[in-house]
Amino acid sequence: MDEYLIGAGAILTAGPTATVRGATLHAQAEPALARQVRAALIDFESASADELSRVLVVAAGWGGSRFQAEVITPLVERRECALADVLVTLALAVGTDEVHIFARWMPDGQTAEALARSGIRLVSHPLDAIGQASLVTGQRIQRWRPPVRAA
Repeated sequence: MDEYLIGAGAILTAGPTATVRGATLHAQAEPALARQVRAALIDFESASADELSRVLVVAAGWGGSRFQAEVITPLVERRECALADVLVTLALAVGTDEVHIFARWMPDGQTAEALARSGIRLVSHPLDAIGQASLVTGQRIQRWRPPVRAA
């Protein structure tokens, strides 16, 4: 499992009808890289920063309820966020000074400067640094304690 980045996060959709949807990511990466990443932004869709509309932010090793309480709730309470606000909130919640970005683009200078002022460093990776990924969103999970008996 050393080669997987697994964590809880959220899919953030920008714009006038912005949404936040909880998600869980299981992504295959090089073992050394998977062990380094504590906070990440992944953009599976946009070819450039100008097209940015939906991203996934993830805290490695976290569960959904913790991510909801420590990242999503503070972002929703702000009512309006720039990309830098999202990344700073994520990094501070995780307790790290770096956020890994897996995308086909790099954040603009203004975003990078805002992060630097907050003491957050961006570590950029091409999207293909993630081999395979499974994203689970919008599902309800229920656990049963053993023994489970068929009806």
